[in-house]
Amino acid sequence: MSRIIQPRRAIAMAVVCTLAVAAPAAAHVGVKSYSPKRASTVSRSLERAAVTFKGRITDGKLTVRNADGDKVSIGDGRVVNHKLTIRVRLKDGLSRGRYTASWRALHTDGHVNGRSWTFNLN
Repeated sequence: MSRIIQPRRAIAMAVVCTLAVAAPAAAHVGVKSYSPKRASTVSRSLERAAVTFKGRITDGKLTVRNADGDKVSIGDGRVVNHKLTIRVRLKDGLSRGRYTASWRALHTDGHVNGRSWTFNLN
C-alpha cells in the first residue's frame, strides 16, 4: 500500500510546487486599454497618451516617439486614476505619421514589465 501512497504524494508535491511558482506571475496586472487605441488613426489634435491597467501599479513611465525616434511626449508620464493609469502629455503641433508609445510599470509585487504600441496621426 505504501507504494501507491508514495506516487500520490509526489504528484501532490509537484502540483503544490507548480502553483507556488506560478502564483507570483499571476499577480501581475494586465493592460485594460491603450489611448489612443493600438494601431488606430487619430486626429492631430491629440493631447495625451495613456495606458490603463486592470489593477494597481506602484510606478510607471510612458514615452511617445515619432517615426524618426524623436521624443514627442513631455516628461515621462504620471501614474494617475488611483494608480491604474500612466498618462503623458504630448507636444503641440504633432505632424501626420506613425508614433510609438512605450511604457514600463512597476507592479505592486515588485515586478517590472513594459510594452509598446503604435498609432497614427492624420
